[in-house]
Amino acid sequence: MSETLLNVGVAQVRMAKEPTVLRTILGSCVGICIYDRMKKIGGLAHVLLPLDTANGANPEKYADTAIPLLVQMLLKEGAKKEFLSAKIAGGASMFKFESNVTLGQIGDRNVEETKKMLAKLQIPLLEEDTGGNSGRVIDFYLMDGHLKVKAAGQEKIYYKV
Repeated sequence: MSETLLNVGVAQVRMAKEPTVLRTILGSCVGICIYDRMKKIGGLAHVLLPLDTANGANPEKYADTAIPLLVQMLLKEGAKKEFLSAKIAGGASMFKFESNVTLGQIGDRNVEETKKMLAKLQIPLLEEDTGGNSGRVIDFYLMDGHLKVKAAGQEKIYYKV
């Protein structure tokens, strides 16, 4: 069975079943990969900002609204909450700013809010590849839940499910 590649854009939430590979490109954004190891379905939320200050204008854009949306999508598709786990990547500091400029910490804030939401929803965070100052390309393999992260000429693979 050959894999199907599904690109996930900025401020998008997508879910699929095996043998799909979900791919996105991240800078200060965070990619949240949630997987049901029994059903072999999962999803990827590409969040741009930590908190929804637009009151629901685009729930896929923010960590505090995109993560619950993704979980809801997976549960509707037959996933079981007790079999869900997460991996995250991104949250880089892509630009140099003065220390008092909040935009400079947007990557850190995205990671922080992502972790808060996963904890609130009681979804274990198994792996993370966050921070630094390099962008990343991530591939999330729904065949077995592993995550491949390419950054700064390096490639890492995270297998825990």
